[in-house]
Amino acid sequence: MSGLTQRDFERLLEFRVTLRRFQRWSEDQAKAAGLTHVQHQLLVAIKGHPGGQPPAVGDLAGYLLLRPHSAVELVDRAAAAGLVERVPDPGDGRVVRVRLTADGEGILQQLTRAHLD
Repeated sequence: MSGLTQRDFERLLEFRVTLRRFQRWSEDQAKAAGLTHVQHQLLVAIKGHPGGQPPAVGDLAGYLLLRPHSAVELVDRAAAAGLVERVPDPGDGRVVRVRLTADGEGILQQLTRAHLD
């Protein structure tokens, strides 16, 4: 790849550092709210899922770039913490969907306000 300038690399570094600072700040916010950063990402993925029904575990795996069994384990831990609950798909009994509990919704609302500010 030719034609790259020193300025290109400086801009790339600046972008990556800014992205990492945001990520670290976001992780700290999640921790202060009593979540792991991955649990926070899970809650965002559930709430941000488009359509009229909650996401399936497979959807969440895709959003979070996880293998399906890892997504299941994450949902298990979040359910044990009272943040999410599993619900059967009304049209397909083989599909399990995941929705936020009131506690999960409350924590996500708090964190999202801080992130949008």
